[in-house]
Amino acid sequence: MIHFDPQLLGKEVELGTFPVTAEAIRAFAEAVGDLNPLYLDRAAARQAGYPEVIAPPTFCMHLRGGRMLPEVPLPPGMVSLHAGQELEFYDEILAGQTYTATAKVTEVYEKTGRSGPLGVIVREMTIRNAAGSPVVVLRERQIIRSPEKKI
Repeated sequence: MIHFDPQLLGKEVELGTFPVTAEAIRAFAEAVGDLNPLYLDRAAARQAGYPEVIAPPTFCMHLRGGRMLPEVPLPPGMVSLHAGQELEFYDEILAGQTYTATAKVTEVYEKTGRSGPLGVIVREMTIRNAAGSPVVVLRERQIIRSPEKKI
């Protein structure tokens, strides 16, 4: 079902460098309706022990963009569905800092679901701070299946 070059498994690709601003954090927090003062008010963040405002936990999804990377070409006629994600936090994302992100495919396998055969692609994105330490690890799954099979 999934034709995947096994040499790509575990190979990290650079997604880019991302400077994070207080304005970007504010815009994201307001867009998702999370008005925690730690995200919006520098004085509140400093009082809580942070040097600057922090980003809401799901801000890391904003850094990743709307795509699942690295891309894995789908066989003709197949469709894909987002099948969930896990976030592992090591530190806060802070305004005024620059972060780098890398991603890799960590697992590709097939299984049988209620709708028939399914392919599963597992990706992992790591966001690191300027010192190279992981800040957030995002794992997400993509299901590949034939559109003729109905759930």
